[in-house]
Amino acid sequence: MSTMDPSALQSTWFVLLGLVWGLYLVLGGTDLGVGMLVRRTDRRTALRAIGPTWAANDVWLIVAVAATLGAFPGWYAAWTSGLYVPLVVLVGAVMVRHGAIELIEHASPTTQRRATGAIVAASAVTAFGWGVFWAAALTGDLGNASGSGLGALTPVTVVVGLALVALCRVMGMAFLRLRVPASREGLSLLPGALVAVGLVLAATGALLLDAAPGLDASGPLVVVFAAVTVLGLVALVPLARAGWSGRTLLAGTAVTGGGLATVLAVLFPTPIAGPGGVDLATAAAGDTTLTWMLVIALVLVPALLGALAFAYLRFLMAPEGGPRRGIAAAVARAARGTLGELR
Repeated sequence: MSTMDPSALQSTWFVLLGLVWGLYLVLGGTDLGVGMLVRRTDRRTALRAIGPTWAANDVWLIVAVAATLGAFPGWYAAWTSGLYVPLVVLVGAVMVRHGAIELIEHASPTTQRRATGAIVAASAVTAFGWGVFWAAALTGDLGNASGSGLGALTPVTVVVGLALVALCRVMGMAFLRLRVPASREGLSLLPGALVAVGLVLAATGALLLDAAPGLDASGPLVVVFAAVTVLGLVALVPLARAGWSGRTLLAGTAVTGGGLATVLAVLFPTPIAGPGGVDLATAAAGDTTLTWMLVIALVLVPALLGALAFAYLRFLMAPEGGPRRGIAAAVARAARGTLGELR
């Protein structure tokens, strides 16, 4: 497939989309991991741990999808048409998870048990689906997909999806251990970390063997992002074995965020590789649209980041039952409390 060189404005939007998708996969992925664990620990405690922020983290998904549609409608169209049935399942899983979390405490005990199972299943399906989506863009299966889109579910994309499920689960477990110290006895990090590392290595090998032809994996950004991913992967098991929840969470973040950044750097300037794929220049909206969207993003994204930072500091880092007297006190407690493990 011949490609046109993207403009500076188009490249800027590709970087911004990578940032937003990365924020969702890391922050939202951690919440998905907690959702997978609600049967392993006290359900109310687990959901309360992510209560103030899980919906806010999913805002990044809305922003990412909307920005992809606005900035690169051709990319969005290829995604939705090439993965029609998987996308319907993914959206359904997101809806089921949101509904179950919001309504579970208002239901009968029998319905609560079913809703708990729905949260676990929907969280795993959501993480799996995003792994399949990004892997299919890299292997060319998305560009060649047609009809229902089930053809994109190949052994390679399935392994990548399972790897993302395992990473989200480890990050969710590490977060729960940080947020709720009483849960540490029942949540051992090591087994999950070993599974995650094994699946990530298998997924990496499969992608290297099955990547679409014509992709360039030798660029400097690819090397940098791949190095971050490898460092996180190497550190994950030793940190989990030592029981360092905060550092394990950081390592999982490095693997997840670094892995996505590596995939995007390899794909540039063809966000969907393969003979039937798309390139940025032809998939992008007009310069006027991109310029106005950039102005709006420069206003909204810092505001969203600030609100999310406030939510984490105000609600998550304060000890359970402790006094909450403003942002300064929350920052101080974060520095000497939960985040102290990261030192």
